Amino acid sequence: MNTGASWTTLAPVSGTATIFGMVPFGTKIELHGFDFLRDRKIQGTSMGGNRFRVDMPRLLSLWRQGRLKLDHLLSGRLKLGEINEGFAALKSAAPVRQLIDFGG
Repeated sequence: MNTGASWTTLAPVSGTATIFGMVPFGTKIELHGFDFLRDRKIQGTSMGGNRFRVDMPRLLSLWRQGRLKLDHLLSGRLKLGEINEGFAALKSAAPVRQLIDFGG
């Protein structure tokens, strides 16, 4: 993936481009210095600025109250013993989100 080639088209003059998600370890992104002369910025985030210790308990509470609908986003459920099959499925890009049952 050549991220650096297209970021300037996404970030207008004085704009900011954000790379989100996990970039594979060791992946290098090449940028041209000239692109920064027009007050453009580039930043990265893996979880959108999530404050895990604060946000996760709040989201779980909303889910338990029925105010946050998440179940329809699941593409499948796995037992912990099926974790290797889950990783294999991820490589095939078939599932979107799978829930891992750590209890069984």
